[in-house]
Amino acid sequence: MLSKLFGTQASKEADQADSEQDAPQYAPGTEISYDAKLITRFKGHHISLLKLFTSIKQRAEAGDFAQTLETIETFKNVLQQHLLEENIRFYTYLKMCLQKDEENSRLMSSMKSEMEGIGRVVTRFISHYLEFGIDEGNVRKFLTELQAIGAALQDRIAREENSLYTLYHAPAAY
Repeated sequence: MLSKLFGTQASKEADQADSEQDAPQYAPGTEISYDAKLITRFKGHHISLLKLFTSIKQRAEAGDFAQTLETIETFKNVLQQHLLEENIRFYTYLKMCLQKDEENSRLMSSMKSEMEGIGRVVTRFISHYLEFGIDEGNVRKFLTELQAIGAALQDRIAREENSLYTLYHAPAAY
């Protein structure tokens, strides 16, 4: 399922071939190279996460609690993969590249901290319902909490894509 959400092997091989044609540019003091397709990939993750989120909501509203929990598990896996890649390939990279840009460095650090907080809230929510389940007795509470989390995620995704992701460039551009 994850391979469907993040692309095919053929697209990964094409991406790798494109990357090999250009000499890698590394963030200062790291072995994290600039990836011209990183932001596009992250936006694809966001689309996948939002689709899964919508599916969770629809399945819970329909009373299909077993499928709701399966979709929550998939959402959790996609989110964890995205956050891990974002932490390593994006935030660590930017931290090194923005060393001489105090203002944008502060923005990036602030948004990283905010995302860590959102990630903890979402993880607790997911863990709770995966452990205790969803049924007729708690579905209203689940949907209320889900709506609040969805609003926070949508807001965060919009701000990432419209401001934070614009800071990502090849090292020579900083």
